[in-house]
Amino acid sequence: MRRLALLALGLALLLAYAAQRSSAADEPGMVQLELQQLEYSLGRPDAPLTVVEYTDYQCPYCRRFEAETFPRLKHDWIDTGRLRFIVRDLPLEIHSQARFAAEAAHCAGAQGGFWPMHDALLKKDAQLSEQQVEALATAQGLDAARLRECVTSARYEPAIARNAAEAARLGINGTPSFIVGRTTPRELHGVRLSGALPYQDFNALLMRIGAVL
Repeated sequence: MRRLALLALGLALLLAYAAQRSSAADEPGMVQLELQQLEYSLGRPDAPLTVVEYTDYQCPYCRRFEAETFPRLKHDWIDTGRLRFIVRDLPLEIHSQARFAAEAAHCAGAQGGFWPMHDALLKKDAQLSEQQVEALATAQGLDAARLRECVTSARYEPAIARNAAEAARLGINGTPSFIVGRTTPRELHGVRLSGALPYQDFNALLMRIGAVL
């Protein structure tokens, strides 16, 4: 009964949202995904709403979202305690440097520097060669040699593969893609969206879901 109620609610939200912004997303739908105990996240763990982003560091649309939408999302929703934001990597096969960059982000995380590296890798003009990524690590005060060894050993390949498998199960095959729903400790029931949506679309959907759930 609970799942049917959630699906019915999600359908109502989606129909209203699609009517207002029919071009904002590619066939959104309600999905359920398991949340890992250790996730790269920003915001309060008990914030009312959660967004999970699947990103590719070589994807130009991911970089557009990072530059144009995410700063306002962080200011208005994450920093105010209303939203928990989780990022998962999804390096696409069409991008030759994306998997290397995903490994580098994880390896930076092992040194406590995931988010600065994440942000640097998604800069509009960021280059993802080994030398340039190591330069980014050095600029952030990380141990570049340690990061190089970590990336070379593919230490986080299982985590990256797990994210990719979960994305495939959800029908996600492009980046950036998002799941938006109510915050829970272990599972997220939410709306699936895709594309570098403008802030106005994200804000409208978050307000609508937050008002009902």
